[in-house]
Order: sequence, then structure tokens, then C-alpha cells
Amino acid sequence: MGTTHSARRTWRITTAVRVFAIALVLGRALSAGGVGRVAVLILVLGLIASMASLVEGVGADGLQRWVPVVESLLVGAVVAADPARDEAILLYLAVPPLVAGIRHGWLLATNAFLVSAAAVLVGSRLSSDPPSIDVLQSVGFWLVTGLGIGVLAGVQTRSIRTLEQSQAPYVATHQLMSQLHDLASRGEVGLDSVKLSTELVGRLRDGTGAVDVAVYGHAWGPPLVQLAGHGDTTSLSSHAVGTNHPRVHDVLVVGLRGAGHQLGSVVLRRPGGWNADSRAIAQTVADEFALRLDTAVLFDEVRRLATAEERKRIAREMHDGVAQELVALGYLVDEIASVSDEAETLALADTMRQEISRVVAEIRYSILDLRHHVAEHRLSGALADYVHQVTQDMDLRVNLVLDESGPALPPRTESELLRVAQEAIGNVRKHANADNLWVTLVSDGSTLLLEVEDDGVGNAQPKDRHWGLQSMHERAAGIEASLDVTSRDGGGTIVRLQSPPLTAATKELA
Repeated sequence: MGTTHSARRTWRITTAVRVFAIALVLGRALSAGGVGRVAVLILVLGLIASMASLVEGVGADGLQRWVPVVESLLVGAVVAADPARDEAILLYLAVPPLVAGIRHGWLLATNAFLVSAAAVLVGSRLSSDPPSIDVLQSVGFWLVTGLGIGVLAGVQTRSIRTLEQSQAPYVATHQLMSQLHDLASRGEVGLDSVKLSTELVGRLRDGTGAVDVAVYGHAWGPPLVQLAGHGDTTSLSSHAVGTNHPRVHDVLVVGLRGAGHQLGSVVLRRPGGWNADSRAIAQTVADEFALRLDTAVLFDEVRRLATAEERKRIAREMHDGVAQELVALGYLVDEIASVSDEAETLALADTMRQEISRVVAEIRYSILDLRHHVAEHRLSGALADYVHQVTQDMDLRVNLVLDESGPALPPRTESELLRVAQEAIGNVRKHANADNLWVTLVSDGSTLLLEVEDDGVGNAQPKDRHWGLQSMHERAAGIEASLDVTSRDGGGTIVRLQSPPLTAATKELA
């Protein structure tokens, strides 16, 4: 987009140069009172200039590079054909080298100069009335003038083009982001891949009568990513990846074609099989959603990268700023304790030191939360590693049940699940005073369940100016899941996040 804008601007400049030169030729001819005898030549120059501008405006890039050379040849022939060698006509010799320099650089400006000079000399040799020395000097003056200005313009525009080429990706990105911002602010485009995928599943079920539907993304490469699903989708992933198996009459695979690449596919199971009408409906709905979903997936990835970078920045600021200042404050408390013999002062200093140590430890846990992330679609691995790091210094028995037998989840869903687990486990560590911690993750293609359970003091209720429970509910809603915080029989708390359960009808059909 940036390159197109630059080309149009250059075309406008060179067209203006030609128009100005033709106007100058006409003006000088009128002032000399001899326009009648060169009117035909001025008309020919006008036609040459018009054709050159037209080809430069709409012609292919390879063709455009020949325009200044051909224009130089034709202008040289016109000058040589002028029996009067009118000064007004001669000045147009400067135009082709100048235009060549502006559009293509100094080398093509030099070539245009040489072609014009050769055309004038050859034409003059063939003429029955060779030009005088004065005319040749005028010819040389205008050719050299065009060459000089063309070379200077070529050097200058080259630096401008180099700068524009380096900025072109950012210019194009800025334009696209501006359009995206305008659409999003007006509410005309959905940028949530989870909601779009869920909406696609609903539309396909309503339109085709399919009972099992799964939307798979291929954009991240292996493993296959399930963006959304309904019903028993466990066996559908093999159809999405094209595994060799007998063709099933009740299963339909519809491709999702994104912007120039295969975004993914939708696999549907319909009792009784598929006819031409139901296949056409499925394809129409998938085509309707494909580009929107592709844009949302790309936006999710941009948002994920930006969020990860911001989390790292905040973690660095916390480590290098607040944490270091608290450590320095601890040294100050130690110094106060070392210069005082009063029991009350020593007791207060000890209390302050313990509190500072607690806050520093919390900051370090927060830094761990900010930096910890899911790598290569290994949510269970990231979760197990986090639990180990958080609980290694605690007298807490940990029980992990991790089942990721289904297709990989979208990166955003994995990230939100990890953040919910971090918040829930952090609450257990800080407030529960528990002996046992149970962490369960099940993602088998039809069920998504995250459960954090403890046997502590319970009573996990929202507190003023504490947003942990609210943020967990918001994260769950963002991935089309529900979150419940309930008391555990025998004491403690259960935090359960799960995808919408199967309907009774679906269970019977499955």
C-alpha cells in the first residue's frame, strides 16, 4: 500500500513536469510570434507527453522503465525534424532525462540523455539542412540541463525511496490497524475467535441438522487446534487432518479458506447422511465465516504477542523497581534494629522485617505469574511446572490430574485457563491454610474442565478492592466457559471452570 501511494505521487510529479514543459514551449512560441510554424510539432510533443504519462500510470513495471528511453528517442526525432530549430522546441529535450531521473534514478537519466543526443545527431545528419553551431550548442545546453537535474533528482528520490521502502511495512500496518480500529469501534466486526467459532458451530447445527460439530484450525501447524465444538467431537479430529480411514457417510468435512491460505476445517456428523442441499448450506455458512474467523485468529495472535510483551515489561519493572526498593527498606530496618536496645523497637523492627519479607515473596510470585506462559500447546506441562514452583516451599500435598487427550486448544484459551489456575492456586497459597491441593485439567475434545480444590478454611467470597474472583469469571466468559466457586464438603473451596455441558439429547445420540 505504501509503495502504491509512492508510485502515484511520483506519477503526479512527472506528469506535472511534462504539462509544465509543454506549457512553457507553447508560451515561448507565442512570445516569439512563431507559433504557427511549430504548432504541429508542439501538438506532436503533447501527444508524446500524454502517451508517456498514460503508460507510466497504468502500464506494467517492466514497461514503465522503457518509457523515458522511447520518449527520448521520439523527442530527439521531433527536434531533428524541425527545419527552423526553434528554441521553444529545443527546451523540451530536458524533459525525458529529468523524468527518467525522478522515476528511475541517475542511470536511466543518463541513458535518456544519450538516446536524445543520438537521435538529434542522427536526424541532423540525415537532414538536407544541417543545424548550425548555435543550434547544436542550444541542443547541448538543454540536454545537459536535463541530465544534470535528472541526476540530482535521481540521487534525491533514491534516498526518499529507500526511506519509504524501510517504512512501507509500518505504513501498511498502520493503515490496516486504523481500518481495524474504526470497524471495531463502530461494532461492525467481531474480533473474538472463540465467539466467532461458537457462532459458526451454532449456525451449522441450525442450518444442517448436524449433531456433532467441531471447528479445527490449521494455522498454527501441528498439533491440530480445536477452536470450538458441540456434541461428541472426540472422533472428528481424524477426519480434519485427513487420516486414512473408510469414508463415513454421515461425516462431512468443509474447508475454511482464509486470506490466501487454508485456515482450517469444519467436521460435521449428521444422522442419516448428507444430501446436496445440506452440503451446500454447510459450505455457504463456512465460506461466510472463513475470512472473519481468519481475521479474528490473526488479531488474537497479535493481541497475545502484545500481552506477553507487556507482561514481561511489568515483571521487569516489578523486579527492578518495587522489589529492589523493598529489599533496601529491609536493610534500613536491620540498621534501625542494630542501633537500638529497646525491646519495643526491636519487636517492631522484627515485625516490619517479616512483613517486608512476605511482600517481597508475594512480588516474586507475581513475577512468576507474569512470566509463566504456555509453550508449544503444552498447557498441562505449563500447569504442572507452575504448581511445582509455587508449592515447593510449602507444606502442601499436591494432587495433579492432567488429561489432554483431545485436540490442542487455541492459544488464547490455553492462556486464559493458565491465568485462572494461577489465580485460584494463588488464593489457596495465600488464604486457604490447606493441607491438600487438587488440580484437575480435562480436555478430551468434548469436555473442557479445570478444577482447583483445597481442604482449607473455605469462605472464598469477593472482598472490597480485590478483583481475583471477578477476573476469573471474566476470563472464563471470554472463552465461552462457566466458572463456579463453591464450598467443598468437609471444608475448603472448589473453583471449577468448564465448557457448556452436553445437552441431554446430544448425550443420547452420542
